[in-house]
Amino acid sequence: LHYVLIRYKQWYQRRVAITAGHIGGHDGSMYAKSEGFDAAFDAGEMMKLSNAANGDQTDIFSAPPAGYTILRVVPASSDFNVLTGKKKGEGGKLLYCARCTTTFVVALIDVTNCSRGAESKAMDAFSVGITEGINAGI
Repeated sequence: LHYVLIRYKQWYQRRVAITAGHIGGHDGSMYAKSEGFDAAFDAGEMMKLSNAANGDQTDIFSAPPAGYTILRVVPASSDFNVLTGKKKGEGGKLLYCARCTTTFVVALIDVTNCSRGAESKAMDAFSVGITEGINAGI
């Protein structure tokens, strides 16, 4: 996933920066976390994010993790959805969440220049990474 996001960053230099990522289980557990991942979601919040990304009914929109606004669930393909959000007070800090086969991935993305569809390119990059993860059985 990180490789795919870095590749897109190179193509869209100065528009999108990959801040950090978190990989865990569908149950809210954490397997790996980037050193720069400044979001501090507890297991309950992670499980709620995971369930919402799966399309399950949760209160994520009315009770999001502290410091974030959850915007919508985007059907990215027939295999998965992407839950999108933003950091409060910092509109260029995006939150993308999606489930792979057995893992749940959260990415913090910094859109430094909103021109030329940077947000949609970041979503494309994230979706490609999730698709690769699903294809690999991750």
